[in-house]
Amino acid sequence: MEWYTQKEAAEILGVSKTTIYHYSKQGKIKKIPDPHRLHKEARYYKEEIDQMATALAEQPTGYKPSEVAKYLGLSVQSVLKYIQSGEIRAEEVPFGDERISYIITEPAFQEAKEHFGPQPYERIRKGEYYSSSHGIALYQHFQSPLIQTARVTLNDELNWGFTLPQSQKWITIEEGLNQYKLQPTYDIHQQPFPNKGHAAFQIPYKTDILYPFIDYLYPIWGIENVGVRDLKDSILIMVKAGEKPFNNVPFSIEDIKPFLIDGIIDLAEGVFVVRSAYKKTNIDLPINMITKIKELANMEDTNITMSQWIEKELKKVIEEPERSFSAAEQNSINQEKINI
Repeated sequence: MEWYTQKEAAEILGVSKTTIYHYSKQGKIKKIPDPHRLHKEARYYKEEIDQMATALAEQPTGYKPSEVAKYLGLSVQSVLKYIQSGEIRAEEVPFGDERISYIITEPAFQEAKEHFGPQPYERIRKGEYYSSSHGIALYQHFQSPLIQTARVTLNDELNWGFTLPQSQKWITIEEGLNQYKLQPTYDIHQQPFPNKGHAAFQIPYKTDILYPFIDYLYPIWGIENVGVRDLKDSILIMVKAGEKPFNNVPFSIEDIKPFLIDGIIDLAEGVFVVRSAYKKTNIDLPINMITKIKELANMEDTNITMSQWIEKELKKVIEEPERSFSAAEQNSINQEKINI
């Protein structure tokens, strides 16, 4: 047989039937003429499909810029900028007729994660824990007559879906909503607080308080005042400074205090009070310096504020002497051991 059907060609190349159609339109492969419509499905020359499959197999494997952007919480434009500057290593691959795309190999992706990935205590981006297209939040509770409990999670490819805790099975959003009839058990939106600052909690995965705390925060505080970051072995939760009712909650303030890593929390007459560990200060700077700081912050990340950029840079300045001092101490200790 000297041809493949459109379905067979798609399976061989690992693409959709629609992509095969576009390949034909672009002239990459030729469709076998069928003027009398004797065949139910379009057919393509076997030799051309096999040649394309061989060429694709020889291309480097890894992640697309859009996939890297999704994981790192950056825009695709930022990832492409870092690729072009050499800060993210990538392989060029043909794309379309005369265009070039990029593939980031696994080692290069791991390097990018270390350099550009969200650090544990940096500001949490909303896209890390909220899917605006689906209207769901990370670890939000769902249930149905068929499933007692399900949690919104991201799989290894960073696709949104549900984990069924009893079986630890991961299912897609569509499967959860349509097949299992899953529905949210609470609303996740509230008015955002005007206050600055936050308190932060780091809670290990297997801690009993984790999901009850999330199930309190999402409906009462809302995603507008809460941030959630997956740290692989624990969850970082940031709560905006403010006050909210704390009634009929299946845990106490004392239960969550051990996991507080930044900020101040208290309970006053049935009200959960969150205070920031930050204190506002004013400094006078030359106008041209302020302009330059804004430019540098925007170049690094369009979502970062000038204050956040200054804090990050000051932290580097403060921590660097400490690291240098520690290294010097260690060298001194090692020298003493040698002398002994």
